[in-house]
Amino acid sequence: MPTTPPPTPKPATAVGYACAAPEDASTDLFTAWCERRAAADGWTLTGMVTDTDDLVPLPERPGWQHVTDLAATGTLVAVITVTRPMIGRTTRDWVRVCDHLAGLGVTLTTIGAASRTAPEHTR
Repeated sequence: MPTTPPPTPKPATAVGYACAAPEDASTDLFTAWCERRAAADGWTLTGMVTDTDDLVPLPERPGWQHVTDLAATGTLVAVITVTRPMIGRTTRDWVRVCDHLAGLGVTLTTIGAASRTAPEHTR
C-alpha cells in the first residue's frame, strides 16, 4: 500500500516592509534591522519593500500590494516590518492584516517582537 510522502517544507523566506520617507540611510537601517530579525528566527530575508506615503490606505500602497502578491504565491513564511504603525494606526488594523496573512500561511511580525524559534513551515 503506497504511503503519502510528508509535505515538502516551505523555504524559510521572509520579506521586509517599511513605510517611510525615501531616505537612503533609513532604508539601509530598516533593511539591516529586518535582516537581523529574520536571522533570529531562522528565516532568510529575500527583499525589502518600501512605500513612502503612510496616508495612503495600506491595501492601496504599491509596495504592500507587492508584499501581499508574494504572500499569495506561497513563497514566504514571514513579513517583517519595522513598527506596527507602518501597517496601520490601530490594533484592529494590525490584527486584520495578521489574520489575512495567516490565512496565507504567512506570519507578520515587527523587528521588536520577541524572538522565537521558527517552526517547520509547510504548505
